[in-house]
Amino acid sequence: MRISHTQLESCLANPRSWYRAAIAGESHPYLMGYDRVLRLSIFRFHQASAQVARHYMAQMVRRHRFKDAGRVRKIEASLDRYIAWASAEGLRVADTSVNIACEIGFLELRGQVSRIDVTATGYRAVLLGKVPADWHSQLRMPLIQLAVASMYGRRQDRTEVGFQNLDASNLVTSLYTEQQVERARRRFMALGRIVRRIQRGTKRTQSP
Repeated sequence: MRISHTQLESCLANPRSWYRAAIAGESHPYLMGYDRVLRLSIFRFHQASAQVARHYMAQMVRRHRFKDAGRVRKIEASLDRYIAWASAEGLRVADTSVNIACEIGFLELRGQVSRIDVTATGYRAVLLGKVPADWHSQLRMPLIQLAVASMYGRRQDRTEVGFQNLDASNLVTSLYTEQQVERARRRFMALGRIVRRIQRGTKRTQSP
């Protein structure tokens, strides 16, 4: 059964509630808001150029009829800061908007990683967006490290994971130890067993 890494903490908090929403087909589609346009423009920058990214952002603002001029200026400024930061850092990007798939027991971890960087020591998987206060302790982070290392054929101990704000500020990363990754894997498997029991119980109660 698939679970997005963005839903993992809510599933840990209440597996039964998460399962009910999952089987009901409740989804959270990406709305084409200001931050999403900024994120997609950043991807265009890495895939093509700064000029292409700025042109894409202008097109999207017009297409979706964004009315808040202040917020438009803010995402334009954020894109400029991001481009300036990446250029100053000499950022080497291996991939963007990467869809991960990591099956561990009953559950399969899915979701998107915004950017995969090439560093002096290996790879760095970055989630672009507001940095959660508890990001380092979230179960998904060592599992993303495991998934990305596996996808790209890299060693786990050379694959950092972290977050970064959309204006390129506050890049925070961690390199989880083999023991931490293994603990996360076991915890994810245990969660899968709980969800599977809930699934079986739900099917029994629904049987005629």
